[in-house]
Amino acid sequence: MEKEMVNINANLVKEPEFTSFEREGEEVQVINFTLVKKYGKGKEYINCSAYGDKVEKARDFQKGDLIHVFGYFKEREKEGKKYKNFLVKSYNKIEKKEENEEE
Repeated sequence: MEKEMVNINANLVKEPEFTSFEREGEEVQVINFTLVKKYGKGKEYINCSAYGDKVEKARDFQKGDLIHVFGYFKEREKEGKKYKNFLVKSYNKIEKKEENEEE
């Protein structure tokens, strides 16, 4: 089954969490973070994960930053409960322009 790749721009809910795990004898770096996207009066929370060499880019991210992510949603079931996570293929912080910045 082909994965539907999507782009999302949303705000960081809190500082990212950095962790790691071991796979096939090697340590894999992981970053987990949650984005919030506002739709009129509603909100959607998106749990995101990035692995390996993608982790370092997020070291300077702070709560409230506008983040662009590209990747796909993955669903899994554990103990009868469904979980939906966004697997990040690439991402970056969208910098705000200064008001007096010339174009």
